[in-house]
Amino acid sequence: MSLSHVGFVPLPPGATRGFDHADIYRAGRRMYVAHTGADRVDVIDCRSQTVLRSLPDLPGVAGVLIDEEHDLLFTSDRGAARVSVFRCSDEQLRGRVEVGPHPNGLAYDRRRRRLYAFNLGAPLGESRTASVVDLESMRVLGELALPGRPRWAVYDEERDRVYANIREPAEIVVIDCARSEIERTLPVPAAGPHGLWLDRGRLFCAADGGVLAVLDRDSGELLTSLPLPGVPDVVMHDPEFARLYVAIGEPGVVCSFDSDRLEPLETVATQQGARTLGWDADGRCLYVFCPERGGALVFEERA
Repeated sequence: MSLSHVGFVPLPPGATRGFDHADIYRAGRRMYVAHTGADRVDVIDCRSQTVLRSLPDLPGVAGVLIDEEHDLLFTSDRGAARVSVFRCSDEQLRGRVEVGPHPNGLAYDRRRRRLYAFNLGAPLGESRTASVVDLESMRVLGELALPGRPRWAVYDEERDRVYANIREPAEIVVIDCARSEIERTLPVPAAGPHGLWLDRGRLFCAADGGVLAVLDRDSGELLTSLPLPGVPDVVMHDPEFARLYVAIGEPGVVCSFDSDRLEPLETVATQQGARTLGWDADGRCLYVFCPERGGALVFEERA
């Protein structure tokens, strides 16, 4: 299988350039991307590969996370120190909650209906915390002090844990969701853990040091370390095809890996600064968001 360029989706410009996290609502085949430079989330119809509309009034929006089981869409509104909660099916706003300064990554504990917002702190990089938001009361239950600047995070339903990358020290914090506290950390043998994905007990951590480190979730053992041609950002995965994708803004490429055999497959040129990805599993298409061009390159995974 290989990635083939099949289209481009232009997006309305914002005051400044820049995209951040993206996620998909598979029931509606809609891609949601944080258009940080426009203070909004743009909505793409993956069937027609066209823009549908935008969700406005989201200052500095960074994180986008969808939970289809509970029909929820979350955003971290970095410029307003809050998270917004939407019903995803009809995009109706359900509430907003003030969290710590500059929220970024998000993880959702669906057992307890709690959202974890990982905050960069103020000034940036100081007093980093994770806010624990209860969705029933729409309030913050508590704050967890973090050992460093947080980046991507994922929830593990099987182990009832949240894993979050910390840039420095280079490690992954493991949060026990039942107790809402950090139980341990997993060292990452590469500088600057950034993008993160969990698949079958393995943590795929794309680090600024130009490495894709694969760690055992339970023991923390390093299973393999795969080279990357630059500083990575977003990681996306398709379990059906065992494909893992890593976006690298400089020099502007996407690297794909076989997540079964843990080996590289190909490197595809995108555009300078393109570090945000979205994966449409039903269309077998990878969306690569390009701030300089103002839209998304679309690549189809073909046999």
